[in-house]
Amino acid sequence: MSREKSISGFFKRNAAYIILALCVLAIGLSITLIMVNRAASSNVAEIVKEQTQDEDETPKDTEEPVEIPDEPVVKVITFTMPVASATMVEDYTETLAYNPTLKRYEAHKAIDFFAEEGANVYAAYDGVISDVSTTLLTGTTITVDHGNGLFTVYNSLADGDKVFVGQTVKQGAKIGEVSVSNRQEAAEGAHLHFQVIENGETINPSKYLAFEEK
Repeated sequence: MSREKSISGFFKRNAAYIILALCVLAIGLSITLIMVNRAASSNVAEIVKEQTQDEDETPKDTEEPVEIPDEPVVKVITFTMPVASATMVEDYTETLAYNPTLKRYEAHKAIDFFAEEGANVYAAYDGVISDVSTTLLTGTTITVDHGNGLFTVYNSLADGDKVFVGQTVKQGAKIGEVSVSNRQEAAEGAHLHFQVIENGETINPSKYLAFEEK
């Protein structure tokens, strides 16, 4: 009993100090917890900041520049004279013109190059021979395909023996000779009856001919 009284007396005498010590301990623990929490929050903030900086510094995928295709180059087609020694030219016309051979008026959808019989006839432009034909009225006719729906037609030739269908010809290559084989225009004498067909329509050859070379 004396021991229990002694302990009880000790607590009674020092109760204020014990309570004060407990309060101090509690305050210390609180402060410690607050500091720990602040430190943890600070560490989290630093980690988040570092991650954000890393993301900002990471190079973004750059889009490759879009290549703008070059505009297609339009090739200008210029025919050379199909007869180098022509002495006269009868123009293309869609209006009625008098034909002295047939003795009637009709459109003349061609250009006639008058020259001596036997004068050389040349391909006006690069192409492929697509037709060689001879009839009683029109004589010998050679047609050259230049591609993209463009054709040149050489009529009133002496013969078609110098070329063949499927033959590739270069601009300026000899393909025939001037004659009077076109009986529909025989009264006009020896000449080349020159036509141009574009996309199925007979057009004025002057669109492609360089007459300044004549």
